[in-house]
Amino acid sequence: MNTEPLFPLWKRLGVNFASFEPSHEEALIEDLIAQTSIIGRYEPRLIECMAGWIQKHGNLINTSLMHKYLAAADTAVIGLVLDLLDSKETLKLKHLTKYCVPKKKAEMLFYAAENSATMKSEAIEKETAMNRKWNLYYVSLRIKIDAVLERKQVLKMNPNLGRRALFGSDMRTEILNFLLRRGTSFPAEIAQSLGYRYHRVIADVQELVRDGIVTDSVSSRKKLLQISSAFKGYLNLLPY
Repeated sequence: MNTEPLFPLWKRLGVNFASFEPSHEEALIEDLIAQTSIIGRYEPRLIECMAGWIQKHGNLINTSLMHKYLAAADTAVIGLVLDLLDSKETLKLKHLTKYCVPKKKAEMLFYAAENSATMKSEAIEKETAMNRKWNLYYVSLRIKIDAVLERKQVLKMNPNLGRRALFGSDMRTEILNFLLRRGTSFPAEIAQSLGYRYHRVIADVQELVRDGIVTDSVSSRKKLLQISSAFKGYLNLLPY
């Protein structure tokens, strides 16, 4: 399994992987967590730094999007990690564990340990209630918050997260981020791309239009949406 593509993505999000340059594009954190829960089992540093990032900046995660991306994740890994974290930034994520499924039989969290009888034995000796709950065992799992940059630095490098910090990690912010990336779009396309229900997108779009943040026009009998020029000017004054 090639783990290298994930390192630049985490570097851009503020993890100090010294041997890698940050990616040019900002990753969607929910998608990256899902990928890391699978690929990180081949590389402990990825899961340990993911845990540190969530411990430090977990309130920047959109729980609705994270719920959607659980379908593409190793949910036992995510459930274990969320259960181990205890910062105020992770409180709103705890309910996601009820959508996570334990392994059917005991496994080592990191695949490299699967062939080591010594490591398996040591992991069983150190087992905790969390290990038994998720059927995932390990000799060591560090939550590497010391490898993660502080909030201001993370937000300056990642404008989508910056807007979440300013406006909240909710659907309205994700609609704004989507329109800023795409330029223009339609409600149905936004709903499909973000995994939100169409009627909820329509309700939020109507409020965004009402507030002058988004403009709408008719194109091919469909409502075409884009960020208003006035709001773009406002965004240019923001620190992130």
